Amino acid sequence: MLSRRKPFAPAAFAPSGLLLLACALLAAESSAAPLPSSADAPPSLAKRASLATRFTYTATVPSLPTGTRSLDLWLPLPSDSALQKVTDIAVESPVRHQITRESRYGNRMVFAHFNDFANPVKVTVSFTVNRMEADLLAEFPDAALDEKLRPGFADRLLLAPDSRVPLGGRYGEIAAEVTAGKASVRDRMLAIYNHTVATMQYDYKKESPKYAQGDVAFVCDYKKGNCSDLHSYIISLARSLKIPAYLEYGFPITGIPLASPIPQEGTVAGYHCWTWFKDPERGWLPLDASDGRRWQDAGRVDIRDRLFGNLVLERSAVALSRGRDITLSPAQKAGPLNNFIYPYAEADGQAVDAKWEFRYKLLSSADSPTISPALSSAGAAESAAAPGSAPRAPNGIQR
Repeated sequence: MLSRRKPFAPAAFAPSGLLLLACALLAAESSAAPLPSSADAPPSLAKRASLATRFTYTATVPSLPTGTRSLDLWLPLPSDSALQKVTDIAVESPVRHQITRESRYGNRMVFAHFNDFANPVKVTVSFTVNRMEADLLAEFPDAALDEKLRPGFADRLLLAPDSRVPLGGRYGEIAAEVTAGKASVRDRMLAIYNHTVATMQYDYKKESPKYAQGDVAFVCDYKKGNCSDLHSYIISLARSLKIPAYLEYGFPITGIPLASPIPQEGTVAGYHCWTWFKDPERGWLPLDASDGRRWQDAGRVDIRDRLFGNLVLERSAVALSRGRDITLSPAQKAGPLNNFIYPYAEADGQAVDAKWEFRYKLLSSADSPTISPALSSAGAAESAAAPGSAPRAPNGIQR
């Protein structure tokens, strides 16, 4: 939900330097309205918006190789945090299940082991999430809230490379050029946000050969991707500057522009993700550059501006997991997962296909969206979308 507050004062950012040319990021600079500066918006004491939603996550293994002796199945399960409370967890499984937590990032999951099964195999988990809006730059600094926002995993993971997120080298040099003359962490991260929104495109048609893999070396040159791709690039630049940052995955309950009204229940077509970074002056702050680019393409630069330091509640209705290179609990045999947002299954230690369905039902809302109805409606969504953008999925939600 979008609070009514004064947006950041605009200030254009234009990347420069031979290294950025080498990385092919200067091509096709955005011609949209200027990106935001770091001027603080007036603090707001308005009550933070919230959303209560019942989610149902179903994993199905449709078939297994002939002769399979055992099957392991893991489903992501959200955890409590400063911004969400998870209650009323219910699991439907033909065998006994466990609720476990992996040790690297603290991601929670439902695990089921099958020695006797018939095709298809299905496990469903339902839960209620009371989620508060991450409207952090619109408020006074809150030390108690910031302490709760601190991730529970080791500090070293906030500054370390991931298998597809390298640090230093040309990424460190790009980061230095993009943030030249910026003294504070927040100003440097804002410069990185502006640079990414201006030079990267959202891959509406899913044309990238490495779509959604978060492969920084590839997306740096390809200049197009989904939320995982754009935010992995941002995290590479941030960590190269020794700024703690991590990726968080979740699900939206609407696409962009927001449906008006948002249906009371529906099926979600795909995940969404965003970045958190540590500002030593203000604390943990989110940013959402991929949605920032999409709102810019939809003609809503005000919302684009707001997505540095804040999240749109309907686009972050539940946070489900964090980080990359995940070893599940109990550990899978086929090696670490690039991310853990969808169910994962192994038959006799080999990865097998696991289909999924993620449904939501709205229970209550403490506020209502303040997005322009003209741009929130389904008809306006088609006309305001970027050229060549994918149509909204029928009876579902586009990522």
